[in-house]
Amino acid sequence: METPEKKPLRDSDRKERDKLREMNFKEKLDHIWEYYKFFIIGFVIAATVILSVIYSLVLNPNPEPVLFISWNAGFATDEQIDDLKEYLEYHLVDEEENEEVVISMFFFDENNPETIMVGHQRTAAMIAAGVIDLFVLDEELLEAYSQIGFLLPLESIMAEIYRRDSEIYNRITEYTIYALCGVEDDVFEERVAAITIGRNPLFSGLGFFEQEMYLGVSVTSGNLNNVIKAIMLFFE
Repeated sequence: METPEKKPLRDSDRKERDKLREMNFKEKLDHIWEYYKFFIIGFVIAATVILSVIYSLVLNPNPEPVLFISWNAGFATDEQIDDLKEYLEYHLVDEEENEEVVISMFFFDENNPETIMVGHQRTAAMIAAGVIDLFVLDEELLEAYSQIGFLLPLESIMAEIYRRDSEIYNRITEYTIYALCGVEDDVFEERVAAITIGRNPLFSGLGFFEQEMYLGVSVTSGNLNNVIKAIMLFFE
């Protein structure tokens, strides 16, 4: 049985259908657009967002970083960075997986304290998020980051390198650098903090000429296996 509340709605529907029957095709389009344009626009926007998400997550997802290097020292051209990235990807990336090595270059402007503060904040945020795996640092940043607690002391990593290849371990030990590392509030210990890479044959071959550069491991890196592989690749 038709209720009184539904009857006006049904009458309105009938009138709408009768009105559409009397219109030509263009008039129907104009009528539909006039009354339903906000619904149509909303539907198109929602569909676009959904399709974009499906495309980015399923059909064409962003590559998964297998190693993230924050480059903060020395002079490097885009070509040198690309060559290093290609070399590391050749050894670390599974061709069947959507993976990549990321090398993010960021240099501090010593004449602009504001950029220095922003740079340290950016680095701290990325460490907190576990984004960074390796650092390339100058001596000043090495000292600062080791004392702040950004760098992972390398004793356990060196022990694993020795287990995998004692010859490479022996080569690396010639380049290890000790520094004061913050282990807790106001407590510092002299630990193996970094590895000198400025005179490394690989970097020399890429055109780096004995620059002051040190390789450090982020304390929050979740890719320690690839970190170890990368360090060993530098000294093969």
